[in-house]
Amino acid sequence: MNLFRKKITLFLALTLTFVTIGICQNAVVGESAGEERIAVVPFEAQGFSPEECIRLKQRFATGLAESKRFDVMPDVVFKNNLEHFGISNLDSCNAIPCLAQLGKLLQVEKVVHVQAERWVQRFILHIRLIRSADAALLYDERVDYSGDFNTLLAAIAPEQGRKLAAAFLDKKPNWILIAAAVLIGVGLIYWLFTSFGSTDSSTPQSNPSIGPVQ
Repeated sequence: MNLFRKKITLFLALTLTFVTIGICQNAVVGESAGEERIAVVPFEAQGFSPEECIRLKQRFATGLAESKRFDVMPDVVFKNNLEHFGISNLDSCNAIPCLAQLGKLLQVEKVVHVQAERWVQRFILHIRLIRSADAALLYDERVDYSGDFNTLLAAIAPEQGRKLAAAFLDKKPNWILIAAAVLIGVGLIYWLFTSFGSTDSSTPQSNPSIGPVQ
């Protein structure tokens, strides 16, 4: 019975340790909520009207901003900044170094570039996230969808924005918190085992009765 109790205790202690580590890692993802400035470049579109392209970008940006992880640059500010630097066309700026340089000009930490293609009832979204500082590609996702444009606009586009916002990007795990969680778990396991050991040793053992020698 004591061995069974020890196994249950060990299982619970290990579960608590892994859950604590998971919480620490998840906290790293959301610790910069609302602090990182990000710009969504006008979609590089094929098979869409200009109005459809604008609406698609707006729905994607809405989903991206919902998590409050990023401060998404408004379209008006984006346009004014381009005019300030004398940039009138971004069609040729789809390579990673160019997008990173654009992010530096806009003074944002990250830049999102989306290539959208339409082939009758088939849609393709190629989503990339580039870090401005060193032109690192942090996110590269291709989405294939077959259906109508209204569903793409109402559901798929904002869903992909939310997915990007929830992705584990360039944030490194907080190893101090993780190490602390591991030490707490190991200490808990040691304490439980020593407690059970002392309890077992302090339990009086019944001696068998010795009858008279025959």
